[in-house]
Formats: sequence, structure tokens, C-alpha cells
Amino acid sequence: MKRGGRILLFLVLLIMILSAAAFLLLRGGNITLPGAAAPTPTPAWVSIVVVQQPIGRDSEIKAESLGSMEIPPDRWNEKMIRDPEEVVGKYAMFNLAQGLPLTRDMIADRPGLSQPGSDAAKVIQPGLVAIAIPISRLSSVAYAIRDGDHVNVIATTMFVDLDSAYQSVLPNNMGQLVNVGLEPNIAPLVVLGQNVSGLGSSRLAGRAELDPLLNQAVYLIPSEPQRPRMVSQMIVQNIQVLHVGTFELASQQAQPTAAAPADPNQPAPTPVPVVGPDIITLIVSPQDAVALTYLMYSGAKLTLTLRAPDDASRVETEAATLQYLLSQYAIPVPAKLPYGIQPRIDSLVEPSAAKTPVPAP
Repeated sequence: MKRGGRILLFLVLLIMILSAAAFLLLRGGNITLPGAAAPTPTPAWVSIVVVQQPIGRDSEIKAESLGSMEIPPDRWNEKMIRDPEEVVGKYAMFNLAQGLPLTRDMIADRPGLSQPGSDAAKVIQPGLVAIAIPISRLSSVAYAIRDGDHVNVIATTMFVDLDSAYQSVLPNNMGQLVNVGLEPNIAPLVVLGQNVSGLGSSRLAGRAELDPLLNQAVYLIPSEPQRPRMVSQMIVQNIQVLHVGTFELASQQAQPTAAAPADPNQPAPTPVPVVGPDIITLIVSPQDAVALTYLMYSGAKLTLTLRAPDDASRVETEAATLQYLLSQYAIPVPAKLPYGIQPRIDSLVEPSAAKTPVPAP
């Protein structure tokens, strides 16, 4: 009886153990036997975005054209896209077949970027154009401007008075009319002006004034040609620089050949001096491109000013003229004095310090 009770108790315990093991297996649990290593957890699969409907090149990517697919984590890379919202509204760079996993190098922010052409054209936003203008070391902030910077453009030009009919610079040259419509020796010959060197018998037009001392009319002619009047104004602001210098031609983009090893017995080659760029390409509106073209061909001088990268402001500037400088900065016109500086100064010369010889050590 005791033996039968023990067997019955053993069977009950065995049934309980098996029932517990079956319960854990059904719930996804793992049984770790004593002394056995813990099982390695299986990593979760990754959901990626795939093309559910074919998408043509330069077509807009819509949400209904996308789907998802689960892949093992070892097959996922950073170019793959997991969130569909990241690509909705963008454009396909080439034809995308159904079931193709979508990657970042297959999409673009604008259509047409996969078309043949220059890489520079793909940087320009729709509605803008690129135009090249000449620069110098002075007009380009001492060559500090780089690709992608934002600049302002200042134009400086000169104006003169013209004869509206002849479109020639005033004053006009005058000829002589001798007794027009009258008999000879009746009307006296009136000669206005004087002969000008290089103009033959033509004379500069002047004006008649009454001399207060002699109380007689005198005829005044200019002593020199008309002096142009200069003005400077900022014409465009906050425009992007596409490229500084000349773009490489297709023939210049070939891979350079490896240089031959230098001969230690030969003298070192003379270094080639670095030549600064003389041209810059700007991204402007079509109307600004027309204005810049006119200014360039009319002989105006263009100066670039460099802006801060986070500065998007626009400032209303006033054109700088001689009158503006005198009034805005309180510059007085020097009085005519009975004495002056010797030697005579007719032009400004940059001062230079005299070089003092350094004694040899």
C-alpha cells in the first residue's frame, strides 16, 4: 500500500511538471534547465518603405504608391527609409519598379535633377537664374567669398549732361555763320567762342555774362570737358554665390595622371604663383540679371559685400553722391584762403614710410 501510494504521488508530480512546462511553452516562455546557457533573444525585424505602385522618373511620390516590408535587421542600412512621410511629396530620380525598396539616393526635392546637364544648374532653384560678373581683389572682399556665401551688390556709375537731340556731351561745339540771308559788308560778323586745339574751326558753346567791373558782356567758355557726376547704390541684396572663378570644362575634369618621381639631382621646380579669380557666378532673379547685364555693358563698377550666413534682412539704403557725403557726414567745403600747402597737391597719393636701412649684425 505504501509502495502504491508512492507511485501515485510520483505520477501526480510528473503530471504537474509536464503541465507547467506545456503552459510555459504555450505562452512563449523558455525553460532553462539547470546548468544550460540562456537562449539568445531573436532581434525584431525592421519595417522599410517599398514601392507599391510603379513611379515614373520625375513623378511626385504619393502615399498611395508606397508600401512596407519587413526585413531582417542585418539587411537594413542607413540609406533605406522607414517612415513614408519622409518621401511623400518628393520626386523620383528614375523609374521605380513595384516592390523596390526605396532608398534616399532614389529621391530628390525637385523634378529634373536626374536629367543630363551641368551640376551647377541643379543647384539653382526654380524661378532664378545664374549670371557671371567680373571681380577683382578689391571688389570681392579680398577674395574672401566662397561658394554658397550670400552677398550684396553695389553699383557705381557716372552721369553727364547730354544734348537730348544729338545725344552728345555738353557743351556743344559751335560753327560760324557769316551773314546768313544778308548782303555782304552789311551785317557785321559776330564770332562767339574761340578755337579749340584739335577741333579746327569749331568752337565750344558757352554763355554770355555781364562783367560787373567792365559793365560789358563777355562770353565764357568752359576750361575743360564736363566732369561726370558719380553715384553709388546697393542694387541687389542677399543673393547666393554659385561659384567663385571659372567652371572646369568637360575636358579638364579628367582624372589627372600620376606624376613621375622627382629626380633628386634636378633642381626643385619653380612654384607657380596663385592667380586670384576674376569672375564670380551669382544666383539672381531674371529681372536682376537684366539689370546687372546693363550695368556691366554700360561700364559701371560692381562691388560685392559679404553677409553673415544667418542674416536674411534687407536694408533700404540711400544712394551715395557728393551732396549726400557732404550733408550726411558733415564734411565742410574748404574755404578759399590767401595761403596754401606747398608743394601743390592735385591728386591724392598714398603715404609710404621711408625704409630705414638695418645695420648688419
